[in-house]
Amino acid sequence: MIRERIKSETAEQHKNVESVGYSAQIMSGQLTKDDYKNLIATNLALNKAFEKQWSSLSFDVPASLALEHRRKTAALENDAKQLGIETDVNTDIIFPVDSFEQFMGALYVFEGSTLGGAIIAKQLAKNETLSDLDFNFYNCYGPMIGKLWKDFLDHLTQITDEERVNEAITAAQETFDLTYDAFKRVSQAS
Repeated sequence: MIRERIKSETAEQHKNVESVGYSAQIMSGQLTKDDYKNLIATNLALNKAFEKQWSSLSFDVPASLALEHRRKTAALENDAKQLGIETDVNTDIIFPVDSFEQFMGALYVFEGSTLGGAIIAKQLAKNETLSDLDFNFYNCYGPMIGKLWKDFLDHLTQITDEERVNEAITAAQETFDLTYDAFKRVSQAS
């Protein structure tokens, strides 16, 4: 139940993020190095903020969710260093993670973007402007991407109570909105 609902009930927010997250430029091969810098800097700020919240969760997360393998900040910092951009970013973004269900809703957004990152990495590799770069963030799970996504979905689908499902979906929507706002600020500053 949750798997279908979370996808359909966040579709509009997902589309909004794509509209400001350089998706068209990536897919058309028109992404510039400056755009890529903005993309990495924004993803670094978002992931760093979210992962920072993991250390102060007031509930237990199953060890089988393998959170330590899901951290992306180091890969983003490697990409940022390669681009000559600041890695010591401070952000005031607070994601909805007051319960396990909210955390899983927010994690749905981040894990979904990692799944999409495999497609993005292939497109970026075709872009001659970026041919001298490694795409650490977009390849961060390597061959484990399918397994990590499946493992995440296995945990997500264990949320079955309607109230808790609603809580996870609302958190996913809010996370998409926070992501949209972060990319919108960057695009307006460019």
